[in-house]
Amino acid sequence: MSTHYRTLVVAGLILACLILGIVPAAAESSQYRIYSDPPGASFCVDYHCGYTTPDDFPVLGNTWHTITVSMPGFQTWSTYDGVGDSGTEVINALLVSNPDSYGWLDLNPFEADIYIDGIYYGNGKQIIPLSPGSHTLLLKKVGYYDSTTPLSITAGETFPTAIGMVPYTQSPAYGDLQVQSVPPGAAVYVNENYQGITYPGDPVYVTQLAPGTYNVRLVMQDYQPFTQTIVVLPGITGQITAAMAPELPPAPDTTGQLFVGSTPSGAGIYLDNKYSGVTPMVLADIPAGSHTLALRQAGYAEWTSAVTVTGGSYTEISGTLVPSTIPTKPVPQPTPAGLMVVIPLAGIGICGFFVLMSKKE
Repeated sequence: MSTHYRTLVVAGLILACLILGIVPAAAESSQYRIYSDPPGASFCVDYHCGYTTPDDFPVLGNTWHTITVSMPGFQTWSTYDGVGDSGTEVINALLVSNPDSYGWLDLNPFEADIYIDGIYYGNGKQIIPLSPGSHTLLLKKVGYYDSTTPLSITAGETFPTAIGMVPYTQSPAYGDLQVQSVPPGAAVYVNENYQGITYPGDPVYVTQLAPGTYNVRLVMQDYQPFTQTIVVLPGITGQITAAMAPELPPAPDTTGQLFVGSTPSGAGIYLDNKYSGVTPMVLADIPAGSHTLALRQAGYAEWTSAVTVTGGSYTEISGTLVPSTIPTKPVPQPTPAGLMVVIPLAGIGICGFFVLMSKKE
């Protein structure tokens, strides 16, 4: 996408927001300038994917967005970063090579949203492979305070955990939002700050909001934008289910959207042998027709399937990965030195038995 075209897109977005009363007239355009080491990595800004570092990406001023950078052979990198009213926010993603061995996080989130090092992993019970070392686990659930827990992962070992979240007090200072779309796959913005993607059976939780009025906007490829103003009250979860209305294209739409999920999350997506990101993810502008999908995750066997995408519509597919190795601690085995001690002791015991028997006779 050319810089000129992106500028026109942002200008149109600002005009639309002004008409709908979403942003004040003083809002200006800013941009992210995204680098990676090594360069040539794929990156997404919110739900906009298919870009390569280094590159610029324009956004509305004074907003927050999720930047995700990934490359085969390297661990996925992510950050949630804000921009000012105008100007350029520089993002430097230092990618780390995949380790030779992994540890495992056996997690039951009790339907809370899982974020590990800023990367979303869904909300289901799963065993997640992680590189050895320190990580940060964030759990978010409506009606509960966000829970942040440091993790220390050891190669070859499983770390079981079930984090207990603290519910709001009887007089909380916060309220929450729970946002879903029909069909799923929409990007959610609250006051133009990105909050996540709606997935099948997995709404977006926006937690610990100060009481007040908020503008909620959902956008989705091939569908008209959805907007709603909602009042957040203390201790109350406001719920929005957005019925996304299809666009009416002047000609038949030849592309569609593809939601790709996996258990566990975080698998590399290869559509028609081309790397397309990590699960869970909604892939936009996929040509209609039959495609080959592969999911690859360290420590798991490759999962493959054929999938058919219909133009102008939304398709879901999810794969359950099978471990190629069992994530358990090794069982201690007897050492030769130990056997050298056991054998003489056994001999002494046998001799003593015969001596005792002879005395009785």
